[in-house]
Amino acid sequence: MSRLNPLDLLLEIDAAGSLSITAARLGKTVSAISKMLTALEQQLGCALVDRQARPLRLTDAGLVYLDAARRIRDALGETEDRLATERGHPSGRLRITTSVLFGTAALAHYVHTFHQRFPDVKVEVSLSDDYVDLARTDFDLAIRHEQRGGGQWIARPLCDNSAWLCASPDYLARAGMPEHPDNLDQHAMLVYHYPSLDTRWVLTHAGEQRLIEPRAALESDSNDFLITLALAGDGVLACPGWSVAHHVRNGRLRRCLSQWHFSSESYGDDQLWAVYPSSSRGTAKVQQFIDGLRDHLAQVLR
Repeated sequence: MSRLNPLDLLLEIDAAGSLSITAARLGKTVSAISKMLTALEQQLGCALVDRQARPLRLTDAGLVYLDAARRIRDALGETEDRLATERGHPSGRLRITTSVLFGTAALAHYVHTFHQRFPDVKVEVSLSDDYVDLARTDFDLAIRHEQRGGGQWIARPLCDNSAWLCASPDYLARAGMPEHPDNLDQHAMLVYHYPSLDTRWVLTHAGEQRLIEPRAALESDSNDFLITLALAGDGVLACPGWSVAHHVRNGRLRRCLSQWHFSSESYGDDQLWAVYPSSSRGTAKVQQFIDGLRDHLAQVLR
C-alpha cells in the first residue's frame, strides 16, 4: 500500500492492535505510522488511539471514526463490485478466513477453480483455528463450523458438516469393524483435541444414544495430522466428512458405524456456514464465491 488514506490507517491499527504490527503489515516504519496517526488526530482535534494501552485501544472518538471508516469502505467496495459486475468482470480483493483443516482439505481446491474463472479477483485466505472477530477485521467472508449469524452478519449454509468415523482397510482387517458404539473402547482411537472444546462423542441411531469418552491411542490438535495417521492404519478417526470423502471414495478409508449420527463440540454444527457482513449481501464476488463453493462441496460429498 504505497499511499495510506486516513480511513484505512485506523482500520489497520484496530485490526493489528499495535503500531509495530501495523507498520510491518503495510511495509512502513513505526515512525511513519505514528506520524500519520498524529496528523489525523491533529486534523480532527481529538485522540483516536490510547497509545498507553497494550494492545492499543481506540478511544470513544476513535470508535466513532472507525465505524464511519468501515461504512465508507464497504460502500466503496459494493460500488466497485457493482461496476465490475456490469462489465462482466468481478474484480478486487476478497479476504477469507477459515479453519486450518477446511482451508487445506477443501478450500484450496475450490480457490484454484475460482481464480481460473475470475482472474481479476485477488483472493486472500487466512487459516486459523482461533475465532476471528469479523467486526474487528476487514475479512469479507468467514467459513465457520458454527453459525454465529444474526444482527449485522448473514450466515448461509454451505454443506453437511457431520463427522464420520473412519479407519483404513488394513486397520479394520486387524481389529475388525465396530458394529456398535459400545465396541469402540476395544479400538485404537485417534482423537482431535482443542483447548476448551468438549471431546466427547455422541452417537444416535433409531432412538438409541451413546455418549463416548474416547480413550486416545494418539491425540493431536491437528486434524490433518490425524488423517495421515488414519491412512497409515493407526486407528479409528472422527473427522468432518468433507475432509475425508475422497479417501473413502478411493478406498483408502472406510466409514464405520455410518448408520449412527455422530456429533461432538469438537466438530461444530451439522452444517458448515459462510458468514459475511450484511452490507456485502449484494457484493457480486462474495455471492459468486459462496455459490460456487456450495456446488463444489456438493460434488465433494456426493
